[in-house]
Amino acid sequence: MPFAVTLDLDPHGAGSLAPLIDAVERADPDAMTPRRAQVAPHLSLGVYDQLDATAMSASLQCFAEAQPAIAIQLTSLGVFPGPPSVLFAAPVVTAELLALHRAYHQASWASGPRCWAHYLPEAWVPHVTLGEGIRPLAVQTVMLDAIAAWRPRPAVLHRISLVRFHPVELLWSRAVSVGP
Repeated sequence: MPFAVTLDLDPHGAGSLAPLIDAVERADPDAMTPRRAQVAPHLSLGVYDQLDATAMSASLQCFAEAQPAIAIQLTSLGVFPGPPSVLFAAPVVTAELLALHRAYHQASWASGPRCWAHYLPEAWVPHVTLGEGIRPLAVQTVMLDAIAAWRPRPAVLHRISLVRFHPVELLWSRAVSVGP
């Protein structure tokens, strides 16, 4: 089973995405959503086929102690086309967000994991997955319903987690530093 390192959205930011997640669940009863996976909406910093969870947890502990929570603005919707497809909310890509991602990879490199290529710096597309595994016939309905419910949303990336998936199993989690 693969592993992911995620930055969870704060409860207010995550809750504001409920109408979009509802749209996915109505249109495709088999699509995986954060609610169905029982995880908080999040940005994935890295995904791995294999890793040493103990070593990664130690790296994440150091990273979390030095990393302040950061505010993001979710300003757009997107689709990674399939089949099956993925609907996501995308944040404004700021220098701060890219620096956080780069710092994470520098901190975790010593743990030795080999990250999936599209999560590496210079290839990463930051996104909050709202639904994955969406069947081709449901994509249009999902998009129309999501667009109708869309508005930009603020959120705070406040917690870092290490999970194994599917099904999702939380292996380690901690709030990031509150900052100076």
